[in-house]
Amino acid sequence: MRMLLTVIWAAVLLIFTCSLNFNLLIRYHIINFRFNPSPDWSELLRLDLYWSEVGWIIRKIGHFIGFFILALLASNFGKIRSAFLWCLVYAAFTEVLQLFFFRGGRIYDVVNDGLGILLAYLCCELLFSAKEKASIQPKQ
Repeated sequence: MRMLLTVIWAAVLLIFTCSLNFNLLIRYHIINFRFNPSPDWSELLRLDLYWSEVGWIIRKIGHFIGFFILALLASNFGKIRSAFLWCLVYAAFTEVLQLFFFRGGRIYDVVNDGLGILLAYLCCELLFSAKEKASIQPKQ
C-alpha cells in the first residue's frame, strides 16, 4: 500500500511539474501538456527569485512540502534510507523534464526540494532515536 501511495504521489508531483499552466491546473483542474523538442538548457541556471510575489512563495512551499511527503512515503518513514537519495534524483529529473514541457526548470528548485527531503530525513532520524532511547531505558 505504501508503495502504491508513493507512486501516486510521485505521479501527482510529475503532473504539477509538467502541466503547462499551473494556475489552470489549480483553479480549473485543467491538465495541459505541450512538448518542447528543443528546450533552453540555460533556464536551469536562471535565478528569477520573486520573494515579494505570494504565488511564487506558495509554489516554493509546495515544492518543499511535496518532496517532504515523497521522501517520507518512499523511505517508509526512514526505514529505507536509500530512498532519500532517490527522491533527490527524482527532484532533479522533474526539473530537467520541465524544460521539455515549456516550463522553467531551476536548479534552485532542486535545492528547495532537497531541503524538504532533508527535513523528512531529519524527522525520521529524530523519531528513530527517540524510539531507541525509549526502548533502551528500563521501565520502573
